Amino acid sequence: MSLRSVSTVALFALFAACHSTPGAPCPDTQKIVEAVAADHPAVTRLTVHATPPGGSGPVAVASTLAEKRGKPSDPEDLDAMKRGEPVVLDVVGEFDVTVPICQKEGKYTAAVGVSFANEKGANKRQLTDLAAAIAKVVEDRMAALKK
Repeated sequence: MSLRSVSTVALFALFAACHSTPGAPCPDTQKIVEAVAADHPAVTRLTVHATPPGGSGPVAVASTLAEKRGKPSDPEDLDAMKRGEPVVLDVVGEFDVTVPICQKEGKYTAAVGVSFANEKGANKRQLTDLAAAIAKVVEDRMAALKK
């Protein structure tokens, strides 16, 4: 069994254990998001997107931005899960990388959105790589909750 499939099993078990209301944010995942964001001060927003049990589609199940929690995932988050590749948005004021995580039967079931301040002269390749590493930490910590 691959790490990705173990992570998916853990992710679904975690959602099932922490959701009393379909589509509600997940407190355990929220704690992970807050801890990982605290370890990376360059991150301006960190969000996990997934479809919780009983949900009708992907939502922000955890985020450092309170108003994002429980809201439907944005098109770039859905696109990352669908394509299985990171999606980068390079806009004024924000550099956002959405990384797909948690594969099940060859499909990604979740994504981690990592945002940074879009500062002049920032190395976008390094930020994209850092976002992928941060997403991996989130995924691994989510999987560890159910070991």
